[in-house]
Amino acid sequence: MENRFNETRYQNQTLNLTILPTFSCNFRCSYCFENLTSKSGKSSFSQKIQNEILTFIEESIKKLNIKRIVVNWTGGEPLLEFKKITILMERINLIADENKINVAHFMVSNGYLLTVERAKILSELGVQRIQITIDGSKASHDQRRILANKEGTFDKIMKNIEHSCDFIHIMLRTNVDLNNIQSMDEYMEYMGGQIFKKKVSIYFSATTEYSAGGCVSNSSCYANKDFSKVILKLYEKALEKNLNISYYPQYEPVACAAIAANSIVIQPDGDIQKCWNTVGNNEYLVGHISGSFSMDQLNSNRWLDYSPYKFEKCRSCNVLPLCGGGCAQQAFESEEKQPVCREFKYNLEEMLESNL
Repeated sequence: MENRFNETRYQNQTLNLTILPTFSCNFRCSYCFENLTSKSGKSSFSQKIQNEILTFIEESIKKLNIKRIVVNWTGGEPLLEFKKITILMERINLIADENKINVAHFMVSNGYLLTVERAKILSELGVQRIQITIDGSKASHDQRRILANKEGTFDKIMKNIEHSCDFIHIMLRTNVDLNNIQSMDEYMEYMGGQIFKKKVSIYFSATTEYSAGGCVSNSSCYANKDFSKVILKLYEKALEKNLNISYYPQYEPVACAAIAANSIVIQPDGDIQKCWNTVGNNEYLVGHISGSFSMDQLNSNRWLDYSPYKFEKCRSCNVLPLCGGGCAQQAFESEEKQPVCREFKYNLEEMLESNL
């Protein structure tokens, strides 16, 4: 397993890019991890930054044995820069075609600006999936995921999902904590009555206190051990309502792209991170897309030095093949500087017995 972990993390056939076209967002979610960072530079990427991204892709193709490009679009809210990102998608696709390389696009959006026309365009450009967050029932969601003017967003997002899911796969993420757990039954009753319920997939995630390396006792989020019991009940309820769930654990040699080579996160100002959760945090910067770094520099830092196989708690754990050591950023931020165990550690046997 350790050999496969190292082979996978240092592969050079896939270039994995996460691009933030903007730091701006039309929402003001109370728990957004980006509130913990001090963002710098322009809120939206310039033409110069876009050109440097394309140059980076072309140079990576020349230097590496690239067979596939994966682009994750996030933010901020990426659809605020719809015109810019679609033009950049076209140019990335053209580079891929010229080099006979496969390319796949994915997106994380709040869904508020996802019209059916935009869904069609994004699908034609190769966007395979859009993740949209719905935080429980309408009442709960509209308290947590609000517009800058404090208005709710549930109804419009649901209408957008209904009209767009025929053209592009939509994955619904639901953040769960002590503040909205009571709304989950109502939420799943609602989803169970939607005509589009089999066209989307749904999963639940504990709202995380990123600054503390996981949940802390004085916050409203669940620690993973506690959440392991909660999530079983949530998925059982989802299955009762005949919803498409997305929770089946599987062996992942490398848990996330942050600890893999040839994988970067590009901020709107061109600064480079390794992890989505550290955007805007200068402490974690590893370079700039302009070229003030080398591939060797990117592939030799604390992220690439992190390995769950260096920790006895992971080496002796029977769920290591499923969690891959968990979130490296949480390990860096935790008081013990140790990997934070995922819910698999605590609920695997019950989950299997429940036929999940």
